[in-house]
Amino acid sequence: MLAEVPKTVDVVIVGGGPAGSAAALTLRQHSGLSVTVLEQRGYARDKVGETLSPGVLPLLDYLGVGEHFRQAGFSQSFAFTAAWGDSEVRARDFLFSGRGYGWHLDRTRFDAGLANAARSMGAELLMGARVRQVQRDDSGWTLNIDGLDNRLHCRYLIDASGRSAWLARAVGANRIQDDRLVGVCAYFKASDAVLEGCSLVEAVAPGWWYSAPLPDGRLVAVLMTDADLLQASHDYRAEFWHEALEQAPNTLARIGERAMADGFHVWPAHSQQLDPCCGTGWAAAGDAVAAFDPLSSMGIGYALSTGIQAARLAATSLLNGQFEAEQAHAYSEDIHRHVQEYQALKRGYYNVESRYADQPFWKRRQVA
Repeated sequence: MLAEVPKTVDVVIVGGGPAGSAAALTLRQHSGLSVTVLEQRGYARDKVGETLSPGVLPLLDYLGVGEHFRQAGFSQSFAFTAAWGDSEVRARDFLFSGRGYGWHLDRTRFDAGLANAARSMGAELLMGARVRQVQRDDSGWTLNIDGLDNRLHCRYLIDASGRSAWLARAVGANRIQDDRLVGVCAYFKASDAVLEGCSLVEAVAPGWWYSAPLPDGRLVAVLMTDADLLQASHDYRAEFWHEALEQAPNTLARIGERAMADGFHVWPAHSQQLDPCCGTGWAAAGDAVAAFDPLSSMGIGYALSTGIQAARLAATSLLNGQFEAEQAHAYSEDIHRHVQEYQALKRGYYNVESRYADQPFWKRRQVA
């Protein structure tokens, strides 16, 4: 049963991931506006672990959670490694970036920590809240939400719903999708075997592998491939996954004799952008506004930064009493610039790998 909430609130944020929590934290610390965060799934299920670079710390400090994060006990990561372009594994040390080491995240705990920080600063956090309908009215938006006796009214909406961007699409925005990348993920149980404290990327014919240790001692291994290549295997997805693993000797060696914890999980990882990314009374943030290939390592950092920017748009609009076209245009231009820079960077990364140029996955990405 969902807790009672105010019938009217200044800002409703749909999605309680890093982008939504960053928006809530920004609004509560810097504007005094009332905020309700609607999180549909909660924080009980596993999410694929990520390696967080030290460059994200200034964003966490701005949000007022930097010190809490430092004390959270996430495993340190001093480098990431890759077998890309040839079979040799090469390392890049975070220490040489001048910003210190990174961290291997337990994403479930990280996301829950941000959401709880927002709640401690006065944001309303509703778990298991699914929006069924959203309608614009003269003073803002009215939302019908499963589990609430009354409709919820707000003056401003922030879509942090992830790649689906369903809220922004419901108010007229369009998704522009670049590819069909998916991740096929498996978790492996903790063991006594020594495991390097770094992430590993390894290219294979049907895509590439990502693996990393998790703070609880488990290992996560993800095959990144295209949805149609995976779907073509139908009932043989496990065989497809294992055949790709046999092509990745370094990833296979990391897994060793570890037992798989449960079955496979498939999640979307395609690149996309939203058009437009904001409008009168609303803005999108995180994967909803722009989603990137995990190879770029832009996920969490970009979610935090766009959550902060979307919150600033909301505060400016509500506190000034009018839609700020200039600030909205600047936000849109900033998103567009980052997407263009990312697309050029992605082409460069994929063109480095020439061993599989005749394979469908790589043909689609290796363009001039």
